[in-house]
Parts: sequence; C-alpha cells; structure tokens
Amino acid sequence: KTLIGEHEPSNGRVKIGPSTTVAYYRQDLAHLPLDATIYSVIEKQRPLWERRQVQGHLGKFGYSGDEVQRTVGTLSGGERARVALALLTLEHSNLLILDEPTNHLDVESIEAMEDAIESYEGSVLIVSHDRAVLRGVATQVWEISDQKLNLFDGSFLEWEAVRDEKKTVDREREAKARAAREPARQKARSNGSKAQTAKTGGGISKGAVEKIVADAEMRVALLETRIAEISRALEDTTLYDTPAGVQRAQKLGADLDEAREQLDGAVYEWSSAAERMQGFAKSGDAAHGKKQAVRK
Repeated sequence: KTLIGEHEPSNGRVKIGPSTTVAYYRQDLAHLPLDATIYSVIEKQRPLWERRQVQGHLGKFGYSGDEVQRTVGTLSGGERARVALALLTLEHSNLLILDEPTNHLDVESIEAMEDAIESYEGSVLIVSHDRAVLRGVATQVWEISDQKLNLFDGSFLEWEAVRDEKKTVDREREAKARAAREPARQKARSNGSKAQTAKTGGGISKGAVEKIVADAEMRVALLETRIAEISRALEDTTLYDTPAGVQRAQKLGADLDEAREQLDGAVYEWSSAAERMQGFAKSGDAAHGKKQAVRK
C-alpha cells in the first residue's frame, strides 16, 4: 500500500521510477464492481475489443457461454479472484504487486498463475503465506526483521536453508549461554531452599508442598493461555498496517519473551514441588512397611 501511495511511509519517502507502471492485485478484491457483469468488467478495460475477443479472454480464466453475464456480486471468492486476475493481465504494467493472490484459488488456477508469473517479462512483488508458490516462483526474498528490510539474492528454497542454519546456530549459542548461567541459578535455588528450610524450622509440611504444586500448576496454565493470546495477536497481519500497530507488536514481542521466561520458572517450580511430593509418598510407604513388620 505504501508503494502504490495508499499508505504514508512512517519515515523517508517513496519514489517510483518514471518508467515504472504498477498493477496491484488486492487481497480483499474490493476494487471489483459488485453490480457489474463479468463481461462488462473486461469490456470496460478493452472498449475496442469485439465480443469474441472479450469472450476469448474470459475463456482463459474459466468463464464461457452465459457465465460471462453473471454479476460480480453473485460470485464466490475463488470466482472473483479469477476475474481480478483476468483484469490484471490486461493492464500495461511492468511491476505486478500481488497481495495473497492464492487465497481463493483452486490448485489448477494456482498452477496457471505460476505459469503466467514465469512468462511475465516485468517484475513481480508477491506477498504470500503460500510457501509452495514462493518456492516455485521467487528469485529474490525480502525479509523484514528488526524494522529492517534484508534482501536475499536467491530463491526462497535457498533462503529457507540459510534461515534454518542460522536458527540452529542461534539455538546452540542460546544453549551455551544457558549452560553458563546454570551454576548461578543452582546457587540461587540452593540459597532459596536453605532459606525456606530455616523458615519452616528444618522442613516443610506435606500440605505446604501440595499448595506449592497447585499454585504452580495454576501459574503454568495461566501463562500458557497468555502466550497463546499474544501469539494470536502477533499473527494478525493488520497489526502492522500503522506505526502505532508496529509499536504494539514490539511490546507484544517483549511480553511474549517475558511470559515464556516466567513459564520456564513456573514449570521448574512445579517439577521441584512434585518431586518433594514423591518423597513424601516414599516416606509414607516406608513407614507403613515398618508398622506391618512390628505387627508381625
């Protein structure tokens, strides 16, 4: 939307080259006139065409005979998408911007679109969650990360391989960092355990441990719900349409990291308390065995 002038840039300016003409495929298909017929949509774009030419063009997109007299408003999402593509191919442009072009298309139509993109002589900017399409047609990847646009001059498959390798390196680095922090954590846990022992006069009751287990379980459930809610919010693509939305996304990202860290702590607290409960159970079994021996 920024490229075509429908959205103000948050910084800087957008400059389109004088020889660049843009055609835009909208995800919501809102540019199609709902009260017009399929035939008239194409006829308006090509007023000098004869009827057979309009019919022939629509036939390439699966419309023939009386079907071309249906109004756009009566069409399904997939049918409207085909009309939008039929209209798009008539524009004299050298840059196509396709916003989620496969959302409403069937497999056959997607394959036809991929073929059309391959044979198109201009440039195509595709915004899509359809990885199969991106793997098939993309020759360059624009990755937006940390408010920066990173250009990868290679196929989507190559970009995925590089990304996966980077994730592996990051995981290994994080594991080493956690291992380096573990001695300090163990010392803190040991100090906390000693303080709790002193506070309870040398031990802690079974009832107190049961309460710790229940509280920890509740915290784990609440934090898992919180993490799911934040993740759903971050998946909303409209969140990134405004500067305020981008700022909110950044805060949500920080909240997500914090919630995950708190979840790790709650899980550890629960597992430690659960182990103590098992110790109470074993002690009870041992005491029961001694009483049975005395009775004998």
